[in-house]
Amino acid sequence: MISHYPDGSAGIALLLLRFSCALTGFPALACLWPTSAGGNAAIIASGIMALALAAGLSTRMTALLLGVALIADLFIAGGRFAPFLLALAGMAGALILLGPGAYSLDALRYGRRVIRLERRSPDRGSHH
Repeated sequence: MISHYPDGSAGIALLLLRFSCALTGFPALACLWPTSAGGNAAIIASGIMALALAAGLSTRMTALLLGVALIADLFIAGGRFAPFLLALAGMAGALILLGPGAYSLDALRYGRRVIRLERRSPDRGSHH
């Protein structure tokens, strides 16, 4: 898949979407798992996921993990939080499809590169 990293208003919108997923996904995941069933591990995993989303690090993979975890939480929590969890899963799906945007660590790592083509190729030698 070819990734594009939009900047400008679209990049800012993706930044806001990543922050929204991080801020709402963290408590959704951290609070829904019972404390007796590894609550501390869930809090740590939720925190790492939220930080990765906010920073834009492995955004598509992190959003996929968030979406899967939210769907799993949907079955665990029953119908109590269904609209909230489905909305969050939809936000995660949007991040999977759109990517992180230009204002992310992914864009710094894999982003746009400038390739300059010279009139004369360096391997042909220099003829004056």
